[in-house]
Amino acid sequence: MNPHDPLADAATPDADTIPAATELASAARELAGAVRALAEHAPHDPDALLTAEQLGDLLRLSPRTLKEQAAAGLIPHRRFGKHYRFSREDAAEIVRLARKTPASQGQGKGNGFRAA
Repeated sequence: MNPHDPLADAATPDADTIPAATELASAARELAGAVRALAEHAPHDPDALLTAEQLGDLLRLSPRTLKEQAAAGLIPHRRFGKHYRFSREDAAEIVRLARKTPASQGQGKGNGFRAA
């Protein structure tokens, strides 16, 4: 057996350990800041309706494509006058529909989904 004690090494940091720990702490702070920023922008109401722009950002789809698909009745949505809105359930259904579409239809004018 090796009598090497890893805890003893932790008590006496070497030259490589200190920069790595500093880098790790910096990355953790950056991640925490990103999570806080994301939480600030998240809708507080889970029943809130999303605009085509908001949903497009989430799904990485063009808002124009979402509006066109909604107008054609191909994806679930809510319509208030000329404004299209999408619930969380609508978004989940849109993702489900996109998964069901065969890849061969994705070429050309198949499913109509276009990346933003």
